[in-house]
Amino acid sequence: MRGIIGVMGGIVLYLSIAEALETVLVIATADPQPTDIVSYFAARNRAVVLGPKLAYNSLTALLSGYMTARVAGESEMYYGKMAAAVVTVELTWRFLMGENAALTPAWMRAFMVLTTGPAMLVGASLRGRARVAQNADDAASPQEPA
Repeated sequence: MRGIIGVMGGIVLYLSIAEALETVLVIATADPQPTDIVSYFAARNRAVVLGPKLAYNSLTALLSGYMTARVAGESEMYYGKMAAAVVTVELTWRFLMGENAALTPAWMRAFMVLTTGPAMLVGASLRGRARVAQNADDAASPQEPA
């Protein structure tokens, strides 16, 4: 059950942080403020927003993969793969079939689809390695008598 909660939490974490950061950047840099979806995407598709989006999307995916694995507790890569697959499918669908797909530059769509899943897997792997190292440290440390 922890694994499924971890997967769902990782997906929600990724989507909410990525969308929130994008919205904040668009609002902070747009002049005038967007009033509809077309003006929002026009403001979003400027280098001042898309540049940072390249970085924060990868970092958000890394954090989301890490947190998925942390909540899962064990089998980090298994649950990390599940979350990465769901997010990759969601992004692919959004960028190919979504009603606003054409409003995002093709290179940005490709970047996000190709890098988000692997970044989530790196995060899950880091958590798995940290758990193994922690278990090794716990096993190596002398136990105090009770």
